[in-house]
Amino acid sequence: MYKEVKGTKIIQFHGEEFVLSSDRVLYYPSENALILSDIHLGKAGHFRKNGIPVPIQINQDNLDRLDSCIQKFNPKKLIFLGDLFHSESNSEWDDFRDWRSGHSVRSMTLVLGNHELYSAQKYEGLGLEVVDWIDINGLRLQHEPENTQSRPFNSNSNPSSISGHLHPGVKLAGKGRQSLILPCFAHYEHQLIIPAFGTFTGLHLITIKEAQQLYAIAEDELITLK
Repeated sequence: MYKEVKGTKIIQFHGEEFVLSSDRVLYYPSENALILSDIHLGKAGHFRKNGIPVPIQINQDNLDRLDSCIQKFNPKKLIFLGDLFHSESNSEWDDFRDWRSGHSVRSMTLVLGNHELYSAQKYEGLGLEVVDWIDINGLRLQHEPENTQSRPFNSNSNPSSISGHLHPGVKLAGKGRQSLILPCFAHYEHQLIIPAFGTFTGLHLITIKEAQQLYAIAEDELITLK
């Protein structure tokens, strides 16, 4: 059984135990799986190609952070919930190919997102299993959240889901009109939406009233908001 350490929070979702991490990943202990979404590799290169000066090290920083998460949780498999890549193939794809070859002992699955522009074969060539979604233990792992939070779910037709895509964030207000916007996990009765792993991404603000619970990420800590 996983024990909480600084920067993690154990929650129950759909009768299963999950570990939220301030590293912007979700760990599924019973499956020994690391789940993450929206890295948007190659986004920096895409911007540079279009004349927008963006630091070249962003891509490598994301891969280094992913290495750190693998060392921390030692998963046997990684599940990317879409938007692993941001745009067309570029040199940053080669960086990922080299990185993948260094983790050949782990299985890696890509759930296709809206930024995956190529055929499944293109991503399979990088050592990834490619699917539209994953059904496991009555849960559906997919890229985009369901449109309606309140509609009933049935484990046979509309299972509870874990997704990304939104890049959820929350605005915290303090005294003197001070405010801070942080990435977060959004926990609903039948949905769990995880933050974007990539740091070069925007945020979609979710209010505390919308979700059953939010877990804001403040550097290496998780803040529980009810």
